[in-house]
Amino acid sequence: MSIVAVGECTRDRYAALGVERVGGISLNFAVHARGCGAPNVALVTCAGTDGWGSAVRSALARSGVDSSRVHTREGATASQLIELDTDGERRFPPGGYNPGVLSAFALDRGDLAFIGEHDVVAAPYFRQVAHLFRPAMQAARPGARRVVDLLDGEDLGPDLAGIDAVLDVADLAFISSGESAVERLASRSLHARALIVVTHGARGCSALAAGRRLFEPAVPVPAHEQVDTTGCGDAFQAAFTVAWTAGAPIQNALRAGAQRAAEVVRYLGAIPTAGRL
Repeated sequence: MSIVAVGECTRDRYAALGVERVGGISLNFAVHARGCGAPNVALVTCAGTDGWGSAVRSALARSGVDSSRVHTREGATASQLIELDTDGERRFPPGGYNPGVLSAFALDRGDLAFIGEHDVVAAPYFRQVAHLFRPAMQAARPGARRVVDLLDGEDLGPDLAGIDAVLDVADLAFISSGESAVERLASRSLHARALIVVTHGARGCSALAAGRRLFEPAVPVPAHEQVDTTGCGDAFQAAFTVAWTAGAPIQNALRAGAQRAAEVVRYLGAIPTAGRL
């Protein structure tokens, strides 16, 4: 199975701690997919000339992820300010995200051909990188699995109004939300081509398939071991995707995701080989 993650890499800034780490939804997904046993994983993204491109490539190399389509453009690598509560829960403060060179980055012909060589194409859908999502999905070859991360669904509009257009092109869609989203999406799952997975953080996770809900509790982590929830969702998605695309039952894939997320919360940063400058 070959997987390509398309989208962002970031410089994650823990300003209060004076610490910075390599991160980003797509990079995190790729690293954890490789860590979950996927033999061939690649990342398509763009870093800036601020030195973080080297940190990104080093982190990918240590993880065994193909970085041959990690581009470099003049300017700053995308960055995300992260604040941590005392219990390790991460918060993204308003105005804390800077897309940097990603705002003008477009997939070229070589990227699109490269994407088309893979069995699984994964990309996030949010405002700052929405211009990369549809070209990536369209580049997927017939029979490939298309995986989308909708984050908390905020950029889909009120009541997730824009979700149908995304579900029409995806085989697997993740969204981070609560019971209200499960209720809203249950009926949509009756006719959606995509398997919908709703993650509830410490409250567990749900999968919606043809109107049926499967639930899996979160793996308990002692309070004193909870360091940082950054990247837990990305790790969950990677583990679920690897298990599900390999043929595991949905319940088993949910369990694999929960177990991976429980590992990530125990260290600072979104990936175990978190690069830094």
